[in-house]
Amino acid sequence: MTGLREPRPVRGLASNAAGVAIAALALLHMPVAAEPETGSNRVAPAEATSADGGAARIDFTLPDLAGQSRQFSEWDGELVLLNFWATWCPPCLKEMPMFQDRYARYADRGFTIVAVAVDELDETRAFVDEHGIEFPVLIGQDDAIAVGREYGNRIGALPYSVVIDRDGLVRERHRGEVTESDLDGWLQRYL
Repeated sequence: MTGLREPRPVRGLASNAAGVAIAALALLHMPVAAEPETGSNRVAPAEATSADGGAARIDFTLPDLAGQSRQFSEWDGELVLLNFWATWCPPCLKEMPMFQDRYARYADRGFTIVAVAVDELDETRAFVDEHGIEFPVLIGQDDAIAVGREYGNRIGALPYSVVIDRDGLVRERHRGEVTESDLDGWLQRYL
């Protein structure tokens, strides 16, 4: 023998791949912490944290479906469900009728939904018109993704929702589809 080792067979390759897949899935279900990043230049940096630990909402500007610039701070003083979605995302579309229903029921009590479409204008406008969506819908692609990151959506998951109370504090972050019990619980807790 010359001191060279024979190659050893790779063991457990399938179990290693399965372990990586399980770890990746687990990351999708981990709580999301706010990690302010520099995204678009239209996204303001994170503001202070309150005494009770709620992060202050982050202001941003995106266009609405009519092309008008809208600043998120115009909904200050209301309970806001900030929802990031797209017309090509099935769970996003499943939420919309429930969102419209709760908006219609509770808008007069100071509840609003601001839906940020990470999508094309024409597709978004057609969906909103077809489904009678009445709450504010903003639109963007890279800028909308940057706003989502500012609110803790590090992986760009859709749908992604953030509940902001009347004092402008982030109370909930939710990756994935919002259920009726999620939304009704938030309304009961914060409205």
